[in-house]
Amino acid sequence: MTETMLKALAHLQFNYAPTRNDVWHPPRFHVDGLHTDVLTTVLDGLAAAERSPDASPIGVAVKGQRGAGKTHLLSRVRELTQLRGGYFFLVNLLDADAFWRSASVSMVDGLHQPVDGDGTTQLHVFLQRLTDALDLPVVTRMAVAGRAPMTPERLDAFAAALGGMSRQIGIGCRDTARALALLAGPDQRVQDVAMSYLLAADEAEAGERTAWGIGPTRRLAQELVSDVSRLLALTGPSVIAVDQVDGLIAQVAKRSFSAATPTETDTEDWRAAVRLDQVAGGLMELREMTWRTVTVLALLPVSWAVIKSNAVDTVQDRFRETATLESIPDAGVGRSLIERRLAAHYDEVGFVPPYPTWPVRPEAFADAADFTPRQLLINVERHIRSCVLNGELTEMTTLAAAAETAAPVPAQADRSSLRLLDERYAALREHAQVARLLDPENEDTEVPSLLASALNAWIREGTDADFDQDTIPVRKPALHARLRRTLDERNGDEAHWAFRAIAAQHYNAELARLRNACVAAGLAHGVAQRRLFVLRNDEWSESPKRRKAVEEFVAVGGRTLPLGENDLRSLVALRTLLAEEPDDLQAWLADRRPASRIALLATALADAGREPAAESVQPGAGVTPVDVETPLRADWVDAVTAGVDTEPTAAADADPSVTQVEVTLEPAGVDTGSVAVATPAGAYIQVGIEFDRDDPIHVELAALRKHTAIFAGSGSGKTVLIRRLVEECALLGVSAIVLDPNNDLARLGDAWPDAPHAWSDADAQAATDYLDSTEVVVWTPGREGGRPLTFQPLPDFSGVRDDPDEFTQAVDSAVDALAPRAQVAANTAKSLRGQAVLRQALRYHGRHGGAATLSGLIELLRDLPDGVSELIGAAAIAADLAENLEAARINDPLFGGTGESADPGTLLTPAPGKRARVSVISFVGLPGEEKRQGFVNQLQMALFSWIKRNPALDRPLGGLLVMDEAQTLAPSGPVTACTRSTLMLASQARKYGLGLVFATQAPKGLHSQLPGNAATQFFGLLNAPVHIEAAREMARFKGGDVPDISRLRSGQFYVAVEGQPFRKARTPLCLSHHPASPLSPEDVVARARRSPSAASGSPATSPLGGGAAVTSNAT
Repeated sequence: MTETMLKALAHLQFNYAPTRNDVWHPPRFHVDGLHTDVLTTVLDGLAAAERSPDASPIGVAVKGQRGAGKTHLLSRVRELTQLRGGYFFLVNLLDADAFWRSASVSMVDGLHQPVDGDGTTQLHVFLQRLTDALDLPVVTRMAVAGRAPMTPERLDAFAAALGGMSRQIGIGCRDTARALALLAGPDQRVQDVAMSYLLAADEAEAGERTAWGIGPTRRLAQELVSDVSRLLALTGPSVIAVDQVDGLIAQVAKRSFSAATPTETDTEDWRAAVRLDQVAGGLMELREMTWRTVTVLALLPVSWAVIKSNAVDTVQDRFRETATLESIPDAGVGRSLIERRLAAHYDEVGFVPPYPTWPVRPEAFADAADFTPRQLLINVERHIRSCVLNGELTEMTTLAAAAETAAPVPAQADRSSLRLLDERYAALREHAQVARLLDPENEDTEVPSLLASALNAWIREGTDADFDQDTIPVRKPALHARLRRTLDERNGDEAHWAFRAIAAQHYNAELARLRNACVAAGLAHGVAQRRLFVLRNDEWSESPKRRKAVEEFVAVGGRTLPLGENDLRSLVALRTLLAEEPDDLQAWLADRRPASRIALLATALADAGREPAAESVQPGAGVTPVDVETPLRADWVDAVTAGVDTEPTAAADADPSVTQVEVTLEPAGVDTGSVAVATPAGAYIQVGIEFDRDDPIHVELAALRKHTAIFAGSGSGKTVLIRRLVEECALLGVSAIVLDPNNDLARLGDAWPDAPHAWSDADAQAATDYLDSTEVVVWTPGREGGRPLTFQPLPDFSGVRDDPDEFTQAVDSAVDALAPRAQVAANTAKSLRGQAVLRQALRYHGRHGGAATLSGLIELLRDLPDGVSELIGAAAIAADLAENLEAARINDPLFGGTGESADPGTLLTPAPGKRARVSVISFVGLPGEEKRQGFVNQLQMALFSWIKRNPALDRPLGGLLVMDEAQTLAPSGPVTACTRSTLMLASQARKYGLGLVFATQAPKGLHSQLPGNAATQFFGLLNAPVHIEAAREMARFKGGDVPDISRLRSGQFYVAVEGQPFRKARTPLCLSHHPASPLSPEDVVARARRSPSAASGSPATSPLGGGAAVTSNAT
């Protein structure tokens, strides 16, 4: 029992030091009774703002010691403000010289933050409320709210309607209102125009604002804050919380404030006094410049005392001072704080504790009032960690004792455990896809999570508890990561190391990102302990403004560092490894210190002063400490030292351990099985190069869940595009089932005899990687000479039995498949009765757990149980159905016949050592459309049941189902055997991680629900006028046009990625051999016989994260 209890406590961690980004998340463990009086004071201010027509009420100063719950209180204020129809903003003030710029950056960031319970941002909520109050056409309302394409005409109509509501606001805030509407739209370039305006930057290109009716003049940051506040006030009150000021005030307070004028001896004192007055002045003006807004200042009591005693006298008159947040009010609140956190953890691990607060005895909370919430959480976690690490379970009877408990002895990890993690880390580095991580459009999605994982690992490698980092930022962050170290708990003084990647090439884009990063990092003359590292591999563009900004950046201590391929591989590997959190990871991090060996962190954090962790692998544990000259495994040396620059660095000089390897490892010879690829949330594939601009066009894997449509005819390069999609997904660990009606996809495993001229060096490397890591298996249903496959015509009802709607859909699909075979598909009275009995029998069969096979259903129909159907003569009708189905099975061996069962788990699971499997299912044995439709129906039903049991969960994409010539399977006219299952997948599969790709030469012949469900669309060469017009109509529906679609060349497509306009692109050549002529049927059958064994994969180990299903009819 003790072992079970210790296991339940393992990996438990309390987040006792929330960061500012945690304010935007629901307070999971809120306890009523904690700081109730202070919360009431803030909400009273919000109520006053609600009642006010325009003026802002007096602000609220919330004082509290570190760990007393200020951040939690702000999170609760944010939640209640939004519930009451208001807006919440969090200003992070780190630079006194840039108060208003900090405020404007923070307000734009706040507009992008979501409202609880919904992905809708505060910006979209505001615009929806505003447009509801304006007299506008529906399409204009949708455009302003970001749900339809924006045009200058629609933006003009919005501005005119706003002026009609309030002439004063329409004139004074019209440019800002236009910018907010553009910011909400899906077009990235238009968003950049709006962003530069709202952040008080210059135009990136002359005239880009004028095109949208916005004046080109650069506004002051305080004017923009006022405008945004005034517009928000039209629909609700706001709360602006000013946090993180303690570090800045602590820096200022280090100076004496006795001097009134600058002299040679007191210049620094004078500057400090000026900075404090700038902070105080900004706080006072915030009330005067905003509308219906309550300002909440959260800070330490000592910081408030500095402001009151040294700043201008009137600042304290602008804020209502609350009682100081200190300790927990009573034992009941303390008990609830621990109980709620423990309950959440125990629910996750499936453990029922002896009592709710176990292992903390109820009587231990008697002295809870002596602790702040953070102190309480630290002491309880310290006790639990001591129990786990020492393997000895004791109940906690007093809170005070935990503070005096000696640090636990780290658990020892044996040699083999660390060796396995070495192998895993090296493999992750080797297979990391890093080529596009630093593309300008990806820097805000990829870099934050990479740096967060690396900093997390860096912190865990040491023993210092005073390091922390910001949580991963949301959309369009000013910084990508920040490490913090608490220097003085009493006054909140901190040291910061901030990071920002800037890959943009245009000088104004560079300039805006650099300036915003400097503001967010608090980089300023005379402010110590603030560092900013800009990550950039290219030279800065040449422009006077940019050059001056970089010079200023360097003058205040900023540095530009490269982020090379070796570092990127290590960052990707650490991100995956920390997400997996294997056993002994902590011991491995402390011993191997992989993050410290990354050149970027070794340089940037050389002065961080971290103490190394205690050795977690002792000589007695089986690993012999050696000096740096001991021979090492080559792959481990590559894995842990490749990130270190070959040129000497200051970090290397200061810390020789940066390039040292500290342990001996030997070849393990372990068969690791199938390569488990943990695809990152921001993974993407490149689908083309934009004409004229030569910019790459990317599609996120997550976007493929929302389906893709390809409209292109013969000679368009459609098959090449389909193959490249399959290949790119395979490179990211997504397997595929490829249906091949025309025999030219069975070569998906063939290398080109010679490298095509159209390839780049990256294509050649990708082709090698694809062929080495992908297993291609050819299947031939209906041809026993190859590798036959069969499908039972019934779905696995167990996967949908508990969902009435999906169960009904499964029954309907089964009826569609069986009715033609049972000879009851005609529109006659006899056939209708036959369908009714068949449907009722299927419902009974599915509900009562009968075998999901054709034989089981036939036996049921031959002896129909009483009560299954109330139709007269139902038993005789059922008997006829049974005989017809038996005859159909005899006449068609594929119909419930012999052959390898088409289990999606088998089709999708790669063999050991392979990253992905491509199961090519050739139609050489399925010559007629009816047979193909029946087969596809069974495949889709089996796949749907399987993905429900094996969803992709948090992976961006589980798989693809691609149907070329999709109009033959799900046409706009007569219903086929696979129409219903296709539509069911189109509407349901995305939530389980399966994306569909519909390709057709006849857009007008495709079922209308399919292209309407496709978020990503490709338009290639079409020749028939009726199809050209249909394609243009579909493009116009998405807000674009494809005017020269009849004149496109092979490999040229119009591409519409979700949230972006149509772009004309050149698509890449496929990585596998694609000659002009397809294989003969005999060649396909021969390839099927030569394919790897189907049993090499194990369905039990293949959740959908490694699976895709693809149907194609090559052009």
